[in-house]
Amino acid sequence: MKILNKIKNFLLFNIFYKVLDPIYIFLDKRHIRRSKNLQMIPAAFLRRGGAYSYAEWSYIIGILHTIIENNLINKSNLKILDVGCGGGLVLNAVNEFVGKNGSYTGIDVMKSEIDFCKKHYPKKFNFVHVETKNNYYSPNQEKNIAWKFSNDSFDIVTALSVWTHLNEVDSKFYINEVSRVLKINGKAFISFFSLDNDYENFLKKDLNLKSNFHNQTRLQYVYNERAYDSNNWFYPSWTKVPERAIAVNHTALKDMFEKSNLRIIKHYKGTWKEVPGVFFQDIFVLEKIL
Repeated sequence: MKILNKIKNFLLFNIFYKVLDPIYIFLDKRHIRRSKNLQMIPAAFLRRGGAYSYAEWSYIIGILHTIIENNLINKSNLKILDVGCGGGLVLNAVNEFVGKNGSYTGIDVMKSEIDFCKKHYPKKFNFVHVETKNNYYSPNQEKNIAWKFSNDSFDIVTALSVWTHLNEVDSKFYINEVSRVLKINGKAFISFFSLDNDYENFLKKDLNLKSNFHNQTRLQYVYNERAYDSNNWFYPSWTKVPERAIAVNHTALKDMFEKSNLRIIKHYKGTWKEVPGVFFQDIFVLEKIL
């Protein structure tokens, strides 16, 4: 029976789904009238990162677009840096803010993602491979390479599910890079697993139950191991490589932001801690100050 189920699942999700999904997208796009930013979503076998479903891509694009739009004064012709661009999910959310005179640059440590984006998206968008080491995603590359962008050059920096894969040293190094390349009063939209009071309350719940907000178990989000002997960066015991999933003590996060001249404008709480929210991870809206 187990073998039959494996065969069935392989046929359904590795063959039929990947064949039917692009057909569905082609037909569905003809009916999209009020959401132009969904037009560039790739087919299933090209969607990368933590989100795979077409519906989930659309949901996240809408959420990110709304969060960013709600926290901007100037909303067009912006210069945007997308850190950890992956398969271009965030690009679909911010495309509207680029306008005619702005720019979008996506960077990623995985060359395969950059190669895909260069082929799939219009040439007006710029994609750059950053040869930085990450013990989970790019273990054979160099460590802590500064970005080759000028100081004060971007209006917006986005990073979806990037700092959730960075240890303490890398987190601090690259949050300084975010501050360096942001213009004064520029905004950063960065997601984290923040270990705050909601997390402490989460640990008191029945962790053997499935989540009320997503289709994973609560136990997957218990961060009980110190990442490389850090006192504030943690990872779950089920992974052998800390950078697969890293959470940070909330007080340490605030201290890191403050030392990088980044002020917290808004904290959208993540549903991973079993609290209502707009997105799975915590999203911090940061502003660069003098």
